[in-house]
Amino acid sequence: MSRQNKSDIVYEYILLAESEIKKRWTEPTIVDILRHLTERGIVEPKRLRNYMIIYDFDCMLRFNEGNRTHTFMDLSIKYDISERQAQSIVYKDRNKERPSVNITY
Repeated sequence: MSRQNKSDIVYEYILLAESEIKKRWTEPTIVDILRHLTERGIVEPKRLRNYMIIYDFDCMLRFNEGNRTHTFMDLSIKYDISERQAQSIVYKDRNKERPSVNITY
């Protein structure tokens, strides 16, 4: 059985990351933590962008009164991507936000 997504391996990594981050900053903020993870190549900048696209989608959808077409158009303009790319990110990557998809218990 593969151990790459097992909860004990994830927890071990979290402890390692905590140690590295505390050596670098005495009182790290979330910005410091994300910067550290991105600089180390652990979190891809593209994943952060996709997270922001999903977050903006939810906010813009309320502003656009539930009109998905206008929301995807707004996202494509803001992030300089096609409307189809924005749709793919929102519909496919949203699933990746659930812990059960990322960690095997």
